[in-house]
Amino acid sequence: MPDDSDLENIDLYDQVYKLLLQIPRGYVSTYGAIAKALGDIKASRAVGTILSQNEHSDIYPCYKIVYSTGEVGNFTHPLGPEEKKRRLKDDGIKITKNRIDNFEGILFTDFKTDSPLKKLATIQETMKDQININDDFKDSYFGAIDVSYSGRMGYGVFLWYNDQKIEKKEVILRSDFPYIPGYLAFKEMKFIRNLCSEFEGILLVDANGLLHPRMMGLATYAGLRLDIPTIGVAKSLQLGKVKGDSVYLNDKETAIMLSKRCIVSPGNKVSLKTAVDLLKPEMHRNYPKILKLVHDCTVALRLRYENREN
Repeated sequence: MPDDSDLENIDLYDQVYKLLLQIPRGYVSTYGAIAKALGDIKASRAVGTILSQNEHSDIYPCYKIVYSTGEVGNFTHPLGPEEKKRRLKDDGIKITKNRIDNFEGILFTDFKTDSPLKKLATIQETMKDQININDDFKDSYFGAIDVSYSGRMGYGVFLWYNDQKIEKKEVILRSDFPYIPGYLAFKEMKFIRNLCSEFEGILLVDANGLLHPRMMGLATYAGLRLDIPTIGVAKSLQLGKVKGDSVYLNDKETAIMLSKRCIVSPGNKVSLKTAVDLLKPEMHRNYPKILKLVHDCTVALRLRYENREN
């Protein structure tokens, strides 16, 4: 397995931009084709995010990426889609009524790639045998972490209870890994390691634990990497079948909905029943108090930093 630094500092932006350079003159590709080259079609929307933040469009030709329907699509440029059409036409590509002529004939998908997302998914799969959902902790006091983003900058805050008082740590880090469903661990683990590596209580994570396609949501991944007890608390249900308050994944009860915006799943070293029992007294307006507070702190940190920059 790659070391922590490699896994927590992946520059997916750079990898996408370099894929653009493989598209020959006179050809186009799609968001989905780039996502597949990365290793997972679920990255299609993230590819769009990355291209919209391309600061060097004269070097990395994001104008060559169009919709899977053959429509030209948007272009983050002062002149918008018209500039995209101009550049495509300069490459000898014909466009009729906003659609690429002979789209299938000039669609490039033969990327040379090491499929980084596929490798990351494999790492998650290989870690499944380490999962421990038995109660294996000494101290039951909570800490909570959350991260707010503006572009590639992340504003992380960690709060924890200390003799009825709440303590706080903050960090501002650059993240070159966009949000991709199923891969949040590789975006936010660097924040958790920076802020929580010495924490001895139970860490609440604003994300899923076992309720994940590979049973390796951020809460579980972080718990295993740091060998600490964790609980996942997600705001929305992304997968699983709901029966009453229970959420089943692969016919196994994996999470409990304490409310529509509070889906609790084990992360590491805490059972589902214990996680729910511990969280119930922490609930305020259908959500854990400390998680709401840490979220507000991340937003305040981001705004404070942005206002200082301006």
